[in-house]
Amino acid sequence: MSDALYSKPRIVARVAPPLNVRLWRLLGVALALAFLAYLPFVLAHRSAFGFRLTNAELLNLGLSQINLMMIAMLGALSLNYLTGCAGLISIGHAAFYATGAMTAAIVGTQWGWPFPLALAAAAVTGALVGIIAGLPSLRVRGLYFVLSTLAVHHVVIFVFLEYQFRYFDVVGVPYDPPRLGSYALNTSMRWYFFLLPVVALVYWGFKNSLGTREGRAMRAMRDHELAATAAGVDVRVLRLKAFAFSSAIASMAGALQAYFMSNVTSEAFGLDFAIQFIAMIIIGGLGSLGGSLVGAAIWLLAPSIISGLAPQGGDASGWMGTLLVEHKPQLVQAAFGVLIILLLIFAPGGVAGLGRKLKAMLSPQRAR
Repeated sequence: MSDALYSKPRIVARVAPPLNVRLWRLLGVALALAFLAYLPFVLAHRSAFGFRLTNAELLNLGLSQINLMMIAMLGALSLNYLTGCAGLISIGHAAFYATGAMTAAIVGTQWGWPFPLALAAAAVTGALVGIIAGLPSLRVRGLYFVLSTLAVHHVVIFVFLEYQFRYFDVVGVPYDPPRLGSYALNTSMRWYFFLLPVVALVYWGFKNSLGTREGRAMRAMRDHELAATAAGVDVRVLRLKAFAFSSAIASMAGALQAYFMSNVTSEAFGLDFAIQFIAMIIIGGLGSLGGSLVGAAIWLLAPSIISGLAPQGGDASGWMGTLLVEHKPQLVQAAFGVLIILLLIFAPGGVAGLGRKLKAMLSPQRAR
């Protein structure tokens, strides 16, 4: 019998990157942190290092837009974890946002619970609703399961609508300014420095969960469910866990958005609200958590940037001036749509796929 059958398996040690590479990475992280720390002051005071900046130079962005973008990043991360990493397609993500907003209204506005407990209650309620939404995945697949998530969406929105009209009427559900002890989140600056670490922690949690045994099993379930089952993976339990984890974060994001807006209605969580998260993860790249952040940023900020860069009606004459004055919002949306179509044509793998291609081109020896 060959000695190869008794040979020990080779253990490949992970080689640490050179010192200069680690120093460059450390420098990059430090610069990114410095940029993120200084950005809210630039947007709030409309100046940088003492120099006044115009609206065009600031890309037509404000601090409230950045805060809404970070809340949307939480939703994009949770949906990409569910769809891109677990392979469970859902178009009912707005239902989890509505669940979080309604839970925060009940325990925060009506019962007077403090803000951290309201967020925790929203996450727990969202996880329970997520498990219920994931139950059809144990029996149906494909379009039938997608329709079941749509049904959950309509049920939750109906419950939210009935709750709103019973206790608050058409004016919407009000939310008091949240507080962390004596620290009130009553300005966009304070919201920014609260949301930034929340997004970082959620990203870190999803990233680390994918590196665990269950995370690897979940991706195996996404790639080939039958093979994962043959390997001993209980895909039924794994689906429900993925739904619970994803919907808990989405529900918490819904509570955060409700508190940030200070007043919401059931109309804020329509089907178009759910579809925008699907667009975010497709633009960013399915299965890429970092791409989820980029996709949310593009979807939320690109229209404002395009609007700020577009010429004003007073700068043009004739039919062009009339078009820019009367139809500028439509032109901005059309330009944004063309940009997204071009991105999907030339980078079907999203921004993350485009980044991988560029990395392979710049380092061909590593791609081999």
